[in-house]
Amino acid sequence: MTGSLAAGATPLVELQAVLGQRAMLQVDGTQRMLRVGETSPEGVRLLAVSAGSARVQADGKAFEVPLGGRVGGVLEAGQTPAVWIHRDAAGMYQVAGTINGRSVQFLVDTGATTVAMNDATARGLGIDYRAGERSLVETASGIVEAFAVNLTEVAVGGIRVPNVRAMVIRGAQPSRVLLGMTFLSRTRMEHVQDALVLRRRY
Repeated sequence: MTGSLAAGATPLVELQAVLGQRAMLQVDGTQRMLRVGETSPEGVRLLAVSAGSARVQADGKAFEVPLGGRVGGVLEAGQTPAVWIHRDAAGMYQVAGTINGRSVQFLVDTGATTVAMNDATARGLGIDYRAGERSLVETASGIVEAFAVNLTEVAVGGIRVPNVRAMVIRGAQPSRVLLGMTFLSRTRMEHVQDALVLRRRY
């Protein structure tokens, strides 16, 4: 049965968001919203939450899961991870993820050719963008410097994509990391009611 555990296996648990005393988890590819003290159908119990992590219990063991990170086992053969991203009050799709293993908050932008971020964000993520390919781009603030770089890995939920092209732009824009087409084109995208569902391409 989809979402069930193999005998003796610890489920793969990923933390997508923390909302007060609730956490949006992905358990073996299935999204679960749990309140502290609740247990998912897969047997994952949410013990505690903080701004950047959640403590869960699975298969008799306790784990600390960082925002955008994962712990536990592997998906069943043939199971495709799905990430559900719900539209926010402003009508945009935002989702927690990681770049090179470091937590970020993405704004999904199908109009962006690449993953894109400002230079301050890149420095905070430890990206040596000045070694990248320099160009000039036009923004709302005028013509500014930009640097093309290759990210080792970009991950959202259970979807982990290696070697992702990105653009680092000098200045304050974009204010949030844009999850552009160099990542999105390597997923299957589907709109389900007010949610954008991403599935990994194999």
